[in-house]
Amino acid sequence: MGKYKLAGFIALMLVLLCFWGWQKQKITVSVIVPVYNAEKYLSDCLDSIVKQDGDFEIIIVNDGSTDNSAKIIKEYADKYKNIKVISQTNQGVSAARNAGIKIAQNRYITFVDSDDWLEPDAFSQAFQILSQDRPDVLLTGFYDVYDKEWVRQTRGEQAADEVKGIAKFPTRKLDKLALFSPFRAQNAYSDLFYVGTGVRGQFFKNSFIKNNNLSFPIKAKCVEDDVFVYRAFMHNPLISILPAPIYDYRNRIDSISKAKSVITDSRKTLEILQQTAEYKKAPRRVQMYMMDSWLAQTILGINNLIRHGEPLSEGIAIAQKAYNTFSIYNKQEQSVCRNLKVLQNLLRNYAHHQ
Repeated sequence: MGKYKLAGFIALMLVLLCFWGWQKQKITVSVIVPVYNAEKYLSDCLDSIVKQDGDFEIIIVNDGSTDNSAKIIKEYADKYKNIKVISQTNQGVSAARNAGIKIAQNRYITFVDSDDWLEPDAFSQAFQILSQDRPDVLLTGFYDVYDKEWVRQTRGEQAADEVKGIAKFPTRKLDKLALFSPFRAQNAYSDLFYVGTGVRGQFFKNSFIKNNNLSFPIKAKCVEDDVFVYRAFMHNPLISILPAPIYDYRNRIDSISKAKSVITDSRKTLEILQQTAEYKKAPRRVQMYMMDSWLAQTILGINNLIRHGEPLSEGIAIAQKAYNTFSIYNKQEQSVCRNLKVLQNLLRNYAHHQ
């Protein structure tokens, strides 16, 4: 090989190595969208994703839809080459998300429910933090979105008349702007459990999920994403914060979280969490914080019973049982439990009015 040919070969190899290194460090995202009978909202959801900036793939999991969702999915898959489609018999949202995780190829994974949507600059904001910090988990803010029917049933006709279309409220107060590892920061984990969990608006490093065998619990009927997130937290991830709301979470009057059964189903999901290796290995105080944050679902369940006009006796019995589980903790420990105090007042008021 001649002198100039050798120099050219070396230069080419250096270029290829630089390109390989750049590709290795490049931020890419797999967006998993579980779909079940979502024809009413699906186009808005997918439009909000395909219009994002950055390098990403969209994995749509059609979980046995019987409406026009499959047709809508095909239209988008035919139009956009970065869309992958999984079709399966109806197995629930946990199985759908798990199926998406299995084939996700990119550096980070995020989840968007088929009735929700992303803000126009969601990825441009998230990618900037992901590139800068390279965290295991990125927590972001989100909007709670209420439609007219929700406002009408919860606030009355007059309030509904004041809502032009939908009402959006930013939630999840995230004021820790620095990268941190929560279990090495004093009491940081307590704040972590109360900022609002679930997977909406969060980004997880693909390797972190798979190295720790994280998945969504198949048997859970609700709050399944909290199990996933709490298990992730137990592995002491490096966490970064994006306080800006980039995700729009639609509060639907007919959603699972508004059902009468939440108060019983959420307690069963807590039992699933408590059987995981991560929960069993967690420090006693951390277990307490998880149990206390879960009481928010019990309180929500009581509210759902009221909203549906159901008798409260069964719900109060479940709430009392949940409250009694904290007897293993002393008064000083109980004093830092935020939802325990709310539940205590709820039980006291109920007893007073009997």
